[in-house]
Amino acid sequence: MQLSHRARPFGAFFLLLLSACEFGSMGSSSGSGESATNTGASGSGGSLPGFTGSSSGDTSGAQDSVVATPSVVGTLAVAAGSSQTISITFTSTDGQPISGFALSATTLPAGWSGPDGFNCTSVSTGNRCVLSLTYAPLAVETGTLTLNYVFVDNANRDRTPGGSVAIPYSATANNNIAAIASPIGQITAGIGAGDQSVSINFTTDDGNAATNLILTAALNALPPGWSSTATSFSCAIVSTGSGCELVLTYKPTAAGSGTLALDYGYVDDSGAPRTGSLNIPYATTSNSHVVATVSPTGQINAVEKTGSQAVTIAFTTNDGGPASNLYLLSGPTALPSGWSSASSGFSCSSISTGNGCELALTYKPTALTRGTVTLNYAYFDNSGAFDTGSLNVAYAATTNNNVVGTVSPTGQINTVVGMGGQPVAVTFTTDDGRPATALALASPLAGLPSGWSTTDSSFTCSGLGSGTGCQLPLTYDPVAAGSGVLTLSYSYKNNAGEAKTGSVNIAYLATTNDNVVGTPSQTALAVTTGSSTTVTVTFTTDDGNLASALAVTSGLGALPAGWSSTGSTFGCSGVSVGTTCQLSLTYAPTLADTGTLTIGFGYTNNSGIAKIGSVAIGYAATP
Repeated sequence: MQLSHRARPFGAFFLLLLSACEFGSMGSSSGSGESATNTGASGSGGSLPGFTGSSSGDTSGAQDSVVATPSVVGTLAVAAGSSQTISITFTSTDGQPISGFALSATTLPAGWSGPDGFNCTSVSTGNRCVLSLTYAPLAVETGTLTLNYVFVDNANRDRTPGGSVAIPYSATANNNIAAIASPIGQITAGIGAGDQSVSINFTTDDGNAATNLILTAALNALPPGWSSTATSFSCAIVSTGSGCELVLTYKPTAAGSGTLALDYGYVDDSGAPRTGSLNIPYATTSNSHVVATVSPTGQINAVEKTGSQAVTIAFTTNDGGPASNLYLLSGPTALPSGWSSASSGFSCSSISTGNGCELALTYKPTALTRGTVTLNYAYFDNSGAFDTGSLNVAYAATTNNNVVGTVSPTGQINTVVGMGGQPVAVTFTTDDGRPATALALASPLAGLPSGWSTTDSSFTCSGLGSGTGCQLPLTYDPVAAGSGVLTLSYSYKNNAGEAKTGSVNIAYLATTNDNVVGTPSQTALAVTTGSSTTVTVTFTTDDGNLASALAVTSGLGALPAGWSSTGSTFGCSGVSVGTTCQLSLTYAPTLADTGTLTIGFGYTNNSGIAKIGSVAIGYAATP
């Protein structure tokens, strides 16, 4: 059986039209390891038509089976109203090729969607047979998805029924952290033929922030061949993007296979503790498999309506050996809204190492959406065997948000010298509630103005959004009167991954608990009747600091006999040394008299405290 090496252009990509006799009964599938075009029902359930291979009756050779490994361990939990893609990798138990693999007729439950037809010409090792399904529930629910499959084993026996895989699922009220490995499917590498890098991106299924993710799997006790430069892994906040990414390396020194399970815990956006786990199947191989890697790594982000992100898909072989005639099995409808390609078609005659085979894409979202781009490709490995692969690229539209610092208490910070310190909190949040990362205070906390202090020697937040999770505590406790503005400068990365800066200004004033003193120009008057004398009362503060809102409260309209004033009221908006605040009084007695004139007044001192005072002037009039 010969397979055509030529690819024909179809829209933005090359779609190889392979005959049904070469792929078995294809239905609407492309015949790849995964159909990239989702024509099944979405939301209300769909069907996955099956394929039954034929048997020649030859019973020679070993009888092997197909193993199905879901990328999610245990229950697939998704927040209602959100979506998550799960991949199921099909491999053979002994690594020998199995043909005629297909799903039996299966009805997808409501909320599930996938390819309209799925079959694989060959199942052995690697990511040549990977099925991607999407679960997008609309309401809280639980259930189990069961996928049945048939195949022809390597002894050419028709295995009907062949096997099944059950995936429990649940729709939750709060968000979940999903771990997505790249590349998807089984990780393969040759013994002594280089290593395979695997990136694991942790994101939330609804874009809202979850916190305190920690990997409970020990990175110093990984299976043979696996390694990490980190000894432990955690993220203070997880939402979208590649801000929480773990990189592993698979470099086997001996033949082997298995499944690497990575368990992790976190706190969802309701504050409840949760757990999750990721399955990564792996095996050594002797053939050159083509793997696709994405640059930039992790989830692809771009700013809604105004942003654009260039994405490069590089195709290389896992061991540096040659592969040939690579083409995409995905048609132009495989690219979601916002995605585009600069070329009208894509294929590579030769694939090995380096950047000789790269696909350029652009993500320019027009709406605030998120999802997964699935690219399926086919090629011929170094033995001349036909092979397929698949790549999932998670993406999300983001907002160009900003970090703002909010000071509590608001307004100018006032305190009185010697009366105890004033606690001050600066809370950093984003202006749209969406996450930002890598906040760092640029202003040195060791160089705060006099009177200011903090319990932190430095201040950073790995992630922030809304709430009080990113808060700087300060105290203002001056030893002398003074005023000024404390400026705190900071840097961060916003929700679109852009490096930005900001600052917050805190005005402050230290005052003393001063008093207003009234000093008359004469404290004891001795005058004769028929004469007139002017007395001036000068108001000042006892420490030179400003007091305010002084007003005579005793009244000037009903003074003792012989006394008068130019007005019935008297006040000054400000009182201090050098500030003119003088009350003019006149004493012009007509009869002999003695007594004391008392002027009462009120004011607000420089600490903002309302106070009262008085001025006494003795007088005597003789004939």
